[in-house]
Amino acid sequence: MRESRFRLLLKFLHFADNNFMDNNRPDRKLYKINPVLHHLKNKFMTIYTPEKNISVDESLLGWKGRLQWKQYIPSKRKRFGIKIFVLCESSTGYVYNFIVYTGKDTNYGGTYNEEPLASRVVLELSDSLLGKGYCLFLDNYYTSPNLVEKLVRKRTDCVGTLRINRQGIPEEIRKKN
Repeated sequence: MRESRFRLLLKFLHFADNNFMDNNRPDRKLYKINPVLHHLKNKFMTIYTPEKNISVDESLLGWKGRLQWKQYIPSKRKRFGIKIFVLCESSTGYVYNFIVYTGKDTNYGGTYNEEPLASRVVLELSDSLLGKGYCLFLDNYYTSPNLVEKLVRKRTDCVGTLRINRQGIPEEIRKKN
């Protein structure tokens, strides 16, 4: 295929109709690729059932181009990119669910709107697996006593590191080294 033919095809490749674009939608930044993202999420969830141990973490998709919600995370190997919250199976790393972070306009889903951001991410990602006996592993960004209580009430075990200055931690734990 010649390059001019490829560029012509690329120019007219669309996944969403621009005529129905609404600037007031919460997912307007990802509007043009939303059909692809939803299709991938549905396939990830239906093709494979994860084992008992799952984890939630953020991932950085390397990106150096111009993008309004590009993130800089110095601890990652590729420091600039698109931040994605991911629910993975612990043993294989299989991605079961994900949320693309687009700044303050990020569409996390509508089920847990009243929750703090970190708890909301965990609950939205793991919603379809809650109450099925899974064990969820978290890092200190997500772990909080309130989140752990909610997960345990929904028959989901939780293991995670804990920040000492997190709200809701009892004083006897704060005083321990």
